[in-house]
Amino acid sequence: MSPPLQGIHLFNYRNFSQHFEDFHQYHTLFKGRNAVGKTNLLEAISFLCPGTGFRKDSMINFSNDNRKDDLTSIEYKFNHEQLTNLLRIELKKNDDRWSKQYLLNDKKIQQQHLLKIFQLFWFTEADKVFFIKDIQYQRNTINRIACYFEPSLFQQLNRYTKLRREKKKILQTTKELSWLQSLDKQLLELGEKIIKSKIQFLSQFSNFLGAENDNFFQFDIIPSLGLSRKEEFMNKFEQNLKDENQWPQDHKLRSENDPLKSIFEITHQNKTLGRLSSAQSKLLILSFLLQCAKFLNQNKITIFLIDEIFDNFDMINIEKVIQYCAENKFQTFFSTTDNFVLQGAIKDLEIKEIT
Repeated sequence: MSPPLQGIHLFNYRNFSQHFEDFHQYHTLFKGRNAVGKTNLLEAISFLCPGTGFRKDSMINFSNDNRKDDLTSIEYKFNHEQLTNLLRIELKKNDDRWSKQYLLNDKKIQQQHLLKIFQLFWFTEADKVFFIKDIQYQRNTINRIACYFEPSLFQQLNRYTKLRREKKKILQTTKELSWLQSLDKQLLELGEKIIKSKIQFLSQFSNFLGAENDNFFQFDIIPSLGLSRKEEFMNKFEQNLKDENQWPQDHKLRSENDPLKSIFEITHQNKTLGRLSSAQSKLLILSFLLQCAKFLNQNKITIFLIDEIFDNFDMINIEKVIQYCAENKFQTFFSTTDNFVLQGAIKDLEIKEIT
């Protein structure tokens, strides 16, 4: 049976002038020396999630060093709902500004449309470090996953961020109270929608975990104030917004009272990520992502990316990961350096040499 993502074509992308890969198996291993582009291929696939890939790089950095001002594009051939489709993502420079355009079967679409077709999960060494040490990175990851559950949340979060940015500018300039109050009204309405979406996601995900016996690595979820006591949270959010208007220098919106930043924490045996060993923290993050992927795996193409998989996990856990992905029909892509010799055969695994 052919995998849903059947091919990718890179043009003027990172170290590739032109590069094409087709995929015949559900599991693909990119193998090669350092700096040949294995991670760049995984990153290009991660563009199937709204944004600029898992490195979150600036658009100016994706084009080949020798052709910085030329068009950069990624094309994907995939099957969805029994139809063959072609998605093209173009990054181009116009009047010293970079823009991104999405074309699905030659028709322009908004990037949030991808949330109706794909859900991407990735794990890299950098992800592990940032997930543990950078609370904003952890928030962004969980918000992105919640958007797979409720695609409208993506636009809500973007709108909320723009309103917060607009309010900050007014607080730094005119401090016009009527304008600030108008923005606060919009922020409160939007904030409540955001919290409702996140509560619904957490509630259904928790129910799923409660009924799930095949837990890759056991973990618990500790919800934030916004996801456990909504009314109290909304009252504090409203009061924080008023305090900002009255004392803009001394009162800032507190993270624990911000709908954008309201998420949950994952723990293992009452230990937070920072208190676990390196091996345990990797397994905890990976288990959380795998369980989210299984929970959300309904009528969408689920793709899992793991960079330098053999550096991060032993062979027993690698086999468990591939088996878990196979059982749940996730398409997976891994990378490794070419000095690793694969022990034994893994079913439905295609090894591609990148040179």
